[in-house]
Amino acid sequence: MFGLTLSLLALTVLFVRVGAANDMRSQAQTAADASVLAAVAGLRDHAARQLSDGVHPMPRYDEEIARSRAETYARNNGGVLTDIRASDNAMGRFGNIVRVEVRGALCQKELTEDGSRAWNDVVCDGEEDASGSFEGTAAAIAIIDLSAECGRESDGLVCGGQDVTDQDQAREFFDVHLIDQEGRFKFDPNSVFGGGAITDCGSLGGLHPQMCAAHEALNQEFPGFYLSAGGYRDEAGSDHGYGQAVDYMMADLGATPTPEMDATAIEVIDFLIANAQDLNVKGIIYNYHIWSPSRDSTGPWMEVRRPANRVYGNPTLDHVDHIHLSAGPPPFR
Repeated sequence: MFGLTLSLLALTVLFVRVGAANDMRSQAQTAADASVLAAVAGLRDHAARQLSDGVHPMPRYDEEIARSRAETYARNNGGVLTDIRASDNAMGRFGNIVRVEVRGALCQKELTEDGSRAWNDVVCDGEEDASGSFEGTAAAIAIIDLSAECGRESDGLVCGGQDVTDQDQAREFFDVHLIDQEGRFKFDPNSVFGGGAITDCGSLGGLHPQMCAAHEALNQEFPGFYLSAGGYRDEAGSDHGYGQAVDYMMADLGATPTPEMDATAIEVIDFLIANAQDLNVKGIIYNYHIWSPSRDSTGPWMEVRRPANRVYGNPTLDHVDHIHLSAGPPPFR
């Protein structure tokens, strides 16, 4: 009878410890979810300020802000942030997808034969042997999306058919939620984007003088035709890495341009083709198609364009949401 009692007691302790381990995992996951949502919400606040100022919003990853918020919310939910990183599906330009890893503030140490460690000892002192203790760990991923369609009209930036008047209203246009997969590209903090109605060369990184001249010509001829513009980024195989390319966003990231914005894009491209020699244009890519003066004839875009070499199935990689312009010394990369 005494042996049976001991066996039942041992089973009880075992179940309690298994239950405690599950609780640690659950607590760590709660902390991870809260941590990553807080980090991404920080990007939303920044983007809402941009939008309320009439600048097309770009929820761009800021590690200092994201890490600070993630650490605070992990700690407030009984966890400790151990890692944070950003990615996206737009060549690493925005970092609007954030992943965190969190460990619980409690740990469960292995019991000892001499009984020197209590079965309910779950306080971590930071000196635990990883092989002799268990602590709950978890990861979570979240994304920020612009949930309203935005475009430029004569009076300025309009989102969801509304003029944006203040930051609180602007915040409602963004959706922050958990997802289960990171973006395809690691965030590149060296990529340079500008989101004003007219973005100057200085806001686009170290542009080549000929690329800058072409950009300024477009600003003068078609003021405010793009939502935002992206210039230099560390990409050796592309003209962007040489300061000889600018991307002009004609729709929100990953979206399809409205008929009006698409018509504007074609008008801009026709101008570039007609003035390719004066503007040192090397190549243009837009909406699954490509044109370069070294291979193609001069004429309206819809008549002289040719299909791009590859189709990725991604609106940004396929240049559906933006015009890619390369200008400067050859070759066209």
